[in-house]
Amino acid sequence: MPDLCLRGVVSMSKKIKIMLCTATILVGIYFLNIALKDDIQQVTKAMDSLHYSPIDIAHIEFLDNNQAIAFYEQGNQENLGFGSALFKKNLLGWKLVTSNSGDLSHGYKLDWSFSNLAFHFSDYTDLIRGKILDPQIEEVNIKTTSGNEFTANIIEYN
Repeated sequence: MPDLCLRGVVSMSKKIKIMLCTATILVGIYFLNIALKDDIQQVTKAMDSLHYSPIDIAHIEFLDNNQAIAFYEQGNQENLGFGSALFKKNLLGWKLVTSNSGDLSHGYKLDWSFSNLAFHFSDYTDLIRGKILDPQIEEVNIKTTSGNEFTANIIEYN
């Protein structure tokens, strides 16, 4: 009889090992699937959590593998807003961190706003975003009070 009990324990141990291996493989496949998904599609899907209607994504800027900013328009032509949404990627995909938007001031040639990124993105401090409302503007230069100068990236979109 001791032989039968010993064999039963070994058999149960093999079942547990097989179940653990199977579970490990399935979890690995799941996370590999998430890692290989299209980041643009995932960020676009995560934008749905803003609950703005209608919304038009102008551009998605990936800062690194785990951080992104989506620039978007919301509303209709009479009451159009422009904003940005910050995203971070975790094991489950892209998640909305925060968003900020405002109505466009059509009385100006360039509508812009400033956001402090330091609270959410440790490697990035500032974001100046906006929409060019005058088609004759071809370049936007930024000069800080400390004398730093930057040229803005202008992204055309429909």
